[in-house]
Amino acid sequence: MDLVRYTPAGIPALNLTLKHSSEQIEANLKRTINCELSAKIMGNDALIPLKIGDRIKTKGFIGNKSAKSNQLIFHINFIEYL
Repeated sequence: MDLVRYTPAGIPALNLTLKHSSEQIEANLKRTINCELSAKIMGNDALIPLKIGDRIKTKGFIGNKSAKSNQLIFHINFIEYL
């Protein structure tokens, strides 16, 4: 997890990596899912104190990392501690 940075407009931004583990059903078979996903939080939610290993629930959307990039990143617009 990076440190909170500020955009030129003064908006707080935080880049982080989410680790996900779950069991899902695919083709009527149980499948274990373990993955990592690059994510970022913009605005006041970027100031929420997070530490490595915290369990959180997030909502958001997948989009480009920046206007000049085709790399995908999860943009978090809701975060809640579990």
